[in-house]
Amino acid sequence: MLILFVAPTGLFRDGVARLLTDLGEHVDVRCADYASNVFEREERVDLIVLDGDYLPDALSVATASQRLSAGLPVLVLLTAVDPQTVDQFVSAGVAGHLGKSESGRALLDALRLLLAGSRYPASAPLVLDALPPEMATNDLPAPDASTSADASGDACADSKPHVLTPRQIQVLALAARGETNKSIAKQLNITEGTVKVHLYTVYKALKVGSRGQASVAAARLRQIGDAQLHHALDGRLSIGRLLAFTMPTRFRSGEVLFHKNDPSDALYYVVRGTVSLLEINIEVGQGTVLGEIGLFSPDHRRTCTARCISDCELLMVSATDAMRLYYQDPEFATYLIHLITRRLEADKLRASS
Repeated sequence: MLILFVAPTGLFRDGVARLLTDLGEHVDVRCADYASNVFEREERVDLIVLDGDYLPDALSVATASQRLSAGLPVLVLLTAVDPQTVDQFVSAGVAGHLGKSESGRALLDALRLLLAGSRYPASAPLVLDALPPEMATNDLPAPDASTSADASGDACADSKPHVLTPRQIQVLALAARGETNKSIAKQLNITEGTVKVHLYTVYKALKVGSRGQASVAAARLRQIGDAQLHHALDGRLSIGRLLAFTMPTRFRSGEVLFHKNDPSDALYYVVRGTVSLLEINIEVGQGTVLGEIGLFSPDHRRTCTARCISDCELLMVSATDAMRLYYQDPEFATYLIHLITRRLEADKLRASS
């Protein structure tokens, strides 16, 4: 993963750059000065951190980043966090801001949330209309003519600002969750070109100029919240999005993840392989969340033993980080509560049979 940190040379830049490498394994940090051509290298940047005290320059880089890669996560560091300055950065597509007086741990937590598709902080102001002229919708890429006919039934929403069709709401909800166009197309059984057409129409309806700004705008729409709620209740939450900052851990067949009555110190997500829950004689596979009940049990203990019955890859998140996600991401909280309820009901049925 490549992080671009833009700030004037000096102790502050050197110190923060070193801290950014603690985000995880295989993290590269490239530093750039506002005086240089920040995007002169042709390289794929996964995350941008800006020294926001240089306001005009930082806003310019933030705007340019969204032009180059719509939805690219950007965090701005500020000495003074005032609403007017934050509003300007949000309008430029910045997903998060953090005061320079915060701890290094707070910085890493903020970056992990941004990589997971969330905003930081959760209370960050949302601005829909105050876009700079260079981000006007007439600069948006035109949709592919070969696919525009597929979405023609939704085009009428364009004539009424902020009125979106059910299909456009579905597309926007998935985009706001951090899904790629390819993933959205697959989930909705439409072509990638049609997804682009829908997003183009959504951008115009919401008067935004990028995927990132559309995601911010989506947070103000009740219909998007409803769509995300339905996804969570249907068990279709994108755990991969939420845990994008974690690296898969490999386990060999026969290895025990945890024993019954062990302290519940982590949540697991099965990327590949099969895991057996011994006491209840159940096998689970790819896409399964494990260890959620122990997080909420009174004594925070494991309720059964989990053992790999094949070679496995799992994402692991500490109990502390899992609870932080629970409080900061309502969709994740809804999914987790629904998952626990279903599993407790299944345990009750097994006990009565």
